[in-house]
Amino acid sequence: MAKKTRTKKVILAKPVGYVFGRPTKYKPEYCNLEAYLGYCKGNNKLPSKCGYAVFLNIAKDTINGWGKSYPDFSASLSRLLMIEQECLIGNGLDGSWKSVIVKLILSSNHGFVERIDQTTGGEKIQQEPLSLEDMKARIAAAEAVGLSGLDHRSISGGGQSENGR
Repeated sequence: MAKKTRTKKVILAKPVGYVFGRPTKYKPEYCNLEAYLGYCKGNNKLPSKCGYAVFLNIAKDTINGWGKSYPDFSASLSRLLMIEQECLIGNGLDGSWKSVIVKLILSSNHGFVERIDQTTGGEKIQQEPLSLEDMKARIAAAEAVGLSGLDHRSISGGGQSENGR
């Protein structure tokens, strides 16, 4: 019986910077957004990271990964987000786009939030205590519309009434 011989595996030298996996499809010319912005303008589309990924025929996660790996591409993505924000605000203000959609995209992609300021010059609004005459007037007004069992604490928001409710 013949003895089996093993063949040695030939290992090719890896390119500089190679870690593992498939080589990247990234190209430095992807930093230039002019072709994509022209496409958006010609087709009346909102420039966005997701749209740019579709334009390049790659996954959105790939775009984000390239942004982390390539500083020039990261700068281009930042510029793209600024252009997206400017388009949203401009078209939302002039009524070209529906304000509800503009608000949704600005809040989810750009951190815009709707707030009601409850302070005056950085200070909390102080509510003056009601005078006895004002409390009596409020109680009389409440009773006039059919509300009963109210005392000064429930009218002024100062706590529980005398019967513990």
